[in-house]
Amino acid sequence: MTKSKAEVEIEWLKNYLLPEILKNKHFREDSSLRGDTNDKVKIHDVQVTFIGSEEAFMLTICYRAVIILEEGDSGPVTNRIIVKKTPDLPQETFDAIQFGSLFSNEIIAYNKIMPAIENLAPSTFNTPRFYFGELHKNSATIVLQDFGVNNWRVAKQKANLSLAHALVAVSNLGTLHGTGFALRYKSRDEFERLTKDLREPRFATEDKQSEWGLIMKFGAERIVTVAKKYYPDIDKEFLDRYQRLIANYIEFGRKMVAPVEPLATLCHGDYLRNNIAFKYEESNGTEEPIDSLMFDLQTVRVSSPMLDFATYLSLSTYAVVRRTHFDQIFDEYYEKLMAAFKKTAQVDELPDFLSRECILREYWRYLPYSASIASHFLMQLVDQDPVSLEERSAQPPTPEKIREDTLQRGGEEVDRELAHQLKEIYDLVQEHKLDIFEGFDYV
Repeated sequence: MTKSKAEVEIEWLKNYLLPEILKNKHFREDSSLRGDTNDKVKIHDVQVTFIGSEEAFMLTICYRAVIILEEGDSGPVTNRIIVKKTPDLPQETFDAIQFGSLFSNEIIAYNKIMPAIENLAPSTFNTPRFYFGELHKNSATIVLQDFGVNNWRVAKQKANLSLAHALVAVSNLGTLHGTGFALRYKSRDEFERLTKDLREPRFATEDKQSEWGLIMKFGAERIVTVAKKYYPDIDKEFLDRYQRLIANYIEFGRKMVAPVEPLATLCHGDYLRNNIAFKYEESNGTEEPIDSLMFDLQTVRVSSPMLDFATYLSLSTYAVVRRTHFDQIFDEYYEKLMAAFKKTAQVDELPDFLSRECILREYWRYLPYSASIASHFLMQLVDQDPVSLEERSAQPPTPEKIREDTLQRGGEEVDRELAHQLKEIYDLVQEHKLDIFEGFDYV
């Protein structure tokens, strides 16, 4: 009789994973287990609940596990973990997605960078407790504490989050960026030691004909097409140049994410609703977010702080929040950045490169990049493809099917939002005489 997916994972948890994570002192602290070996720990029960597309977009296999353990006469202890692992894929697909770099970065971030920063800085950051991570040639696993036990959860909406969500999310982000700037300011050598082993998680590939490469190419077509439809006053030459700019996503992406002094700090790299949990408080019969927690640290990198800030706004908010309340959102972020820098660096004044004007102009510089990400990924948040990565790998769609899907998924909701993002860029270009194409010879 064929075992179910849950049965397969439970067997793997019992026979392999649990013995490994029981060695982790943090797991023992959270589990009230005191022994130095696994000999006295008995497994009473293991339950698995898979995390599906209804909760978040993901390329990995993710599930929550409830594990009941007992050590000696102390009685049963319930433990809750989140397991993230790569699906069973051909080596070629595993490498094309760059799972090796993604999981390597996440293990380094949880196990090395974040603990060191919290030890060095007076600020603390909300991230899940890390229990275990391993990376092999064609498989990888991460185990975290289930942050749901502390009442953290992802927002119900996958996009178009409220102003309250935006303010809470950028507050934590500003603290991270300000602390990163301060650590580079105080101890450049230590900062570089902590981050030197991070790998390029997205733009190391040269394969433009992969499915993901085609999605990016057709996403560039979509955002320009809908901008022409909804905003016919935008200069056509500008739109055509923008399409060429972001369709060459490898060169464009590499240049945009590369650190440019002095505006380089520790970044999450993929900061959006998908990778943020919130804590809520009930007020007048409704729930309001009061704090945020960041997870999925696979794309941690040293880059511009606006990589994260602009990405969050382009993928997690719509124009009704982003444009209407931009000053309030930006000020909340900037105030937390300033406070964290001054507190960690122990200074009263900010260096000139961290002035509000400099950070704001850096945001403008990153808008073409954040809109390019939205052009091919917003549709995934609004209407995720139900076909799993394993299924797509076994039966890849044709380029024609990829184009049709990329141009249509998410419908008018996505079309209007993409068009508005490009309109925002164009308006800023006109108002401030910006040259978003500078340094890109191919446009």
